[in-house]
Amino acid sequence: MEAIDTLIQDRHLEMIKAAIPYLDNSRQRNMAMLVKFMELQRTMALFQNSGNDLQMCSEEERKDPVQMLTAIREYCTDREKEMIDNIISFVQMFSTYETLFTTT
Repeated sequence: MEAIDTLIQDRHLEMIKAAIPYLDNSRQRNMAMLVKFMELQRTMALFQNSGNDLQMCSEEERKDPVQMLTAIREYCTDREKEMIDNIISFVQMFSTYETLFTTT
């Protein structure tokens, strides 16, 4: 479960989601829409509180693009993973270059 999901989900929503496949078609549709509506409500409430942003579920250094790409990679096809790996390699290589050739 991703960080934002841990903030908007609870075991009751997970229980409803688990039951959906066992309902008849019309109830499946209604319950799925109810779950998504409840998730949307919780997401909106999360961001309505000032200072409540996704940084609350992560540390400051998580703004690192390599960490973001690594998190996204989990959901990619093999071809997309290869592209992300190439981007990560480029970013790391550029970072090394900057470190070596930047004078302070």
